[in-house]
Order: sequence, then structure tokens, then C-alpha cells
Amino acid sequence: MKREVKSILPIIMLGCLIALMGIGDMQVQAQQGDAKAPAAAAGTQKQGAQKQPTGLVEDWMSDFEACEDWRAISTSPLGDTKIRKIPGKPRPVDEEGKVVETPDEITDDNGITRKNEHVLGIKSYVVERGYDRVEVLPPNEYIIRGKAKELKVWALGRKIRHTLFVKFRDYRGKLHKIKVGRLDFWGWKELSVNIPGWMPQSPTYAMLDKNLHFVSFFIESDRFEAPGTYYVYLDNFRIISDMSEYTGDDFIKDTW
Repeated sequence: MKREVKSILPIIMLGCLIALMGIGDMQVQAQQGDAKAPAAAAGTQKQGAQKQPTGLVEDWMSDFEACEDWRAISTSPLGDTKIRKIPGKPRPVDEEGKVVETPDEITDDNGITRKNEHVLGIKSYVVERGYDRVEVLPPNEYIIRGKAKELKVWALGRKIRHTLFVKFRDYRGKLHKIKVGRLDFWGWKELSVNIPGWMPQSPTYAMLDKNLHFVSFFIESDRFEAPGTYYVYLDNFRIISDMSEYTGDDFIKDTW
């Protein structure tokens, strides 16, 4: 009997030692898990928090990579007025006459990566010099965040003297036509125009969903340009907006 007890006793002691070691490891792992939990929670909170834009922000209205739904309306009954998605990108020329290759992808101020592989092609016809015009419209009007300060767009000129305009709609529904510039140049050129201060737009109306709206591009024929077919290409349409007065709670709207 004593021999049996002596043989069993080491086994029982070994089992107790293993059990004590397992409990110690569980406590250490639990303490490590508790220490890592706040860090993980802080990391999740950091990723979920989105930085509120302030100051001047360059908002992309369209990169024309999905411009199949754009449409063109012309006053000229002759010719063939239409738009087309054309493979290509802005390739400006430097002072030495060399073509500058722009990147195939561009990351904007909002951290969105945009492709730079297609442009919007516009084909129209002029019958009455100084009278005919074509309007190029997106599928829906673009709502501009904040207070618009400047408009920028790349244009490919074919040395025609027609003039590019842009149409905006203010919060009262009134249309405003602003001159962007003449298209009498060769190659790619970045056109820009400042948004005039007399155009009604204010952060007071931001919570009413009544910001400034982009309506369309507008091309008027020149009275000294010969009648006939002409082509215009646009790309990388952006709006510089002032977001300094547009901070606050975006979830509660004054529409009730």
C-alpha cells in the first residue's frame, strides 16, 4: 500500500505544478490583453475620425473618366453636335517647346486617387458667326462645397476664337454666366477664373442645402471666326473652395 502511494504521489505533485503554471500564463496573457485593449481602441477611434477640411480646398467636380452621361445642346441645326469620351490626358508644352507628361493618377486634397486617362471631347458646328453656341451639361448639377473662389479646367485649343463660359445657379435659382477665356491657342492650357464676389453664396445657406451649383459649360462662337465644324477638349475640372466658414455639424439640416 505504501509503495502504491509513493508511486502515485510524484504524479499528483507534477499535475499540481502544471496546473499552477497554466494559471500563471493565463493571468499574464490577460494582463497583456488588457494593456493592448486601450491602444487598439485608440487606433480604431483614430481611423474612424475624419479630418474636417478647413481653408482653401481643391474639390474635383469631374475628371471625365465617366463622362458618358454628359450631353451637348447646340443652337445650330446643321452639322453634328455631340460629345465623346476620348483616351488622353493634358500634355502641356514648356518654355522650350517640349511636351510635359502628366501622371496617370492624381491624388486630390481629399485623399481620393483619380485616374488621368480620358478627356471630354466636344464637336459642334457654327452657321451664324457670333450667334451660334453649344452648351455642355453633366447628368446632374454639381453642388459646390463651401464658398467657391476659383474655377480651373484644362482645355485643348485648336486656335479657334470661340469663348468658353461657365454657368452657375445660386441658392435663389438665378443663373450666372461667367467668362472663362478664349480658346484661341494651340495645345493644352489650364484655364482659370475667379468667382466674383457679387455672386450670392454664403455659409449661412450651407445647412439649407442651397450652395452654389455648377450647371454647364457654355461655348459662344466668335463673329470673326469662319463658320464650320470645330472641336474642344476638356479635362480635370476643379473648384477652389473656402471651407473655413463651413465647419460645424453637417448632420443637422435647417430644412424642417
